[in-house]
Amino acid sequence: MRRRITKAFFATAAAGAAITTLGFAAAGPAGAAVSGKHFSYFTPSAPETGTSANCSAGLESGSTGTWTSTDCGKVGYVATGRDFRFASAIVKVPTAANQTGGVVTGPAEYVALDASATNADYAAVGIRPDSDGDGTWQMFYDVEEPCSGAATGSVTLTGSVAGDGVAVSVYLSPSGQSVHLVATPPTGTAINTTVPVCSPVYTDAQAFADWTGAAEDATPAPTPPAQDKTRVTQFFQGRFTTVSGNQGTFKGPWTLTAVDATTNGSVEPLGTLIGQPSFLWNDGSSFNSLGNDAFGVWLFPNG
Repeated sequence: MRRRITKAFFATAAAGAAITTLGFAAAGPAGAAVSGKHFSYFTPSAPETGTSANCSAGLESGSTGTWTSTDCGKVGYVATGRDFRFASAIVKVPTAANQTGGVVTGPAEYVALDASATNADYAAVGIRPDSDGDGTWQMFYDVEEPCSGAATGSVTLTGSVAGDGVAVSVYLSPSGQSVHLVATPPTGTAINTTVPVCSPVYTDAQAFADWTGAAEDATPAPTPPAQDKTRVTQFFQGRFTTVSGNQGTFKGPWTLTAVDATTNGSVEPLGTLIGQPSFLWNDGSSFNSLGNDAFGVWLFPNG
């Protein structure tokens, strides 16, 4: 499937793929909603694990030593099996259909580097609903480091409309002493900041829509649509890079896992599917020949 991305620009960084963008418009694999619950073109492009949509958790991937279903309300892809330095994507501002009474109820959407296999260290950057209730979205970053505490910040998205793309990237410096976080909207103020860290070992690279881990502002758990599956948002032009310099899109020389949101944290048939990432596809950009760099996030009728 090809996707049209307009006004996009990539700048290559030492990490391999730091990005900025001026926005995009795109269509979904099958429109905003389709009938039925299981179609082959929604099958994720990696083995699946589940997260529970009916619990509360922080942005980090838990503290049990492994990435498990105790991580709540997340839908997307996680790369493991390597140590990571860089993650980036273009995330789509969701549509007005994800608003209730003018208040945004959608998920946070972010890329992150996470040390879930060792400590609760993470660095994430993305967009999330603005908690002031005015129906707007904001860009945010969130860095957690046991040695230096948390560092967070946000900027309201101004002049953006549903379907616009926000380029987000997080990069661990070669020295391991800082992470650089960037969020570039179509218009208005960008986030471009560096946060000191203490040589974290990021064992995960993530691209998630997250209903329960929106950093400072929690959002409601994903609500199943009354009928038909519905696309909430999309990720485009994804890139991960390992500490040793191995590059890929979402797929690469690492273990990739698709993450679903279910009623109990178990994949079907043990749990009822609520949210799921689509298969990975090539977004069709003329400068991208790697493929496997884009996916959609879908909600399903519950029952």
